[in-house]
Amino acid sequence: MSQPMIQISPLLPAHAAAVLEIYAQGIRRGNATFETKVPDWETFSAKFLPHSRLVALENNTVIGWAVLGSVSARACYQGVGEVTLYIHEEHQGKGVGTQLLQALIAESEQQGIWSLLSVIHRDNTHSTRLHLKCGFRTIGHREKIAELNGVWKTTIMMERRSTNIGLNSTNKMKKKLLFVCVENSNRSQMSQAFAIIHGGNTIEAYSAGSKPSGIVNPKAIAAMKELGYDLSTHDSKSLQEVEAFAPFDAVVTMGCGDACPWMPAKRFIDWQIPDPKHMEPAEFNTVRDFIEGKVRELLAEL
Repeated sequence: MSQPMIQISPLLPAHAAAVLEIYAQGIRRGNATFETKVPDWETFSAKFLPHSRLVALENNTVIGWAVLGSVSARACYQGVGEVTLYIHEEHQGKGVGTQLLQALIAESEQQGIWSLLSVIHRDNTHSTRLHLKCGFRTIGHREKIAELNGVWKTTIMMERRSTNIGLNSTNKMKKKLLFVCVENSNRSQMSQAFAIIHGGNTIEAYSAGSKPSGIVNPKAIAAMKELGYDLSTHDSKSLQEVEAFAPFDAVVTMGCGDACPWMPAKRFIDWQIPDPKHMEPAEFNTVRDFIEGKVRELLAEL
């Protein structure tokens, strides 16, 4: 199922009423929290870290939120955060949770969080599946840990370790790049190819389109063939087809009038590159060479 076009933004005090209403829905469901009453905003907000607070907005309406809490006041655990994530009951099952959790992972790493913990009611199977999808693993159970509405409930503990920082980090970690244009037929395809050519084993390069044409332009194939690269092996893909590879180190758009397609990433870059689709070969190759230069500059910055 394709994900809705939503915006991930910082959680602000202006979002308080909507956030607490979604929390109230979770309380009523009985499988999201052991709390039975919605606190006031000051009490609620104080439970969480000042950073890594996100909301999902659709038409400027809050439809979900995700935050991190501290697991301990001890300094040695400052790189560990506990995930809390809620989605409005009318927007569940639409991919909003995936986008929020992936964005929270990316944000947490920028804040130095190397381990994410999530404690989930065992009967909340939608949440456990979401966490598994986003790279969490089950590390334990707490049998009948607390009582809710007369029932003793078991929780599942899930964890995600960062591969970018902390214990499992490696200097050999590949950088992931996504190049986006409308049709994924010319500019983004050649950008991906040059990232593969010049990035070698240090780069994972992807491309996609907001409205993919389904084909790679023969002109682009011919232009890259002149440089010894076979672009005919590429496919024209949608953003939904590459979302599983997120988060990215950088998402690069081609200045093509897209409404800034959202994808979890550390950086968002827009290159003002003309669409060469209808250009003659010589002019087309000028755009190709310009793209190569931009890709080289980007790789040097990473």
